[in-house]
Amino acid sequence: EYTNRLVHKWRSEEAAIVVGTRTALHDDPSLTTRLYPGKNPVRIVIDKDLKLPAHSKLLNNETETFVLNSIKEETTGNTHFHKIAEGADMVTATLNILYQHQLTSLIVEGGSQLLQSFIDANCWDEARIITNKEMKIENGIDAPVLKDKMLFAKEQLVTDEICYFRNIALD
Repeated sequence: EYTNRLVHKWRSEEAAIVVGTRTALHDDPSLTTRLYPGKNPVRIVIDKDLKLPAHSKLLNNETETFVLNSIKEETTGNTHFHKIAEGADMVTATLNILYQHQLTSLIVEGGSQLLQSFIDANCWDEARIITNKEMKIENGIDAPVLKDKMLFAKEQLVTDEICYFRNIALD
């Protein structure tokens, strides 16, 4: 509960938030600040083949949403479909969309493949890793691997440990 509220606070402090197709399909996230007062970030979902069903929370027009895809360019309500060239680098495409819309900050919330893409492209300045010390998951997905990192803060919230890292390659 405390950690969820903190995550929603972080969302309220950033201009945009992005997830990949698998996370959108598997988790059906809202990517809003519903547990914390504040402005919702612009939601970005990378959905190259438009696999998200129409009833997906990301397509509910609740707040501005960009869908990066390889099929169509159109706007319906608060949902903007941006057609990206087939085979384009999605990190670069995402950053270009941010630039075009004058969005100056981004949370890459998941999944692991998308997170690793931003890490590998050295397009990160801060990472926050939340570890629940009591939760045990078998057959999970490997976490992304941070490179050139320095731990600069750590806090404990009930059973969650939050570690804050910065990208020292940017120093």
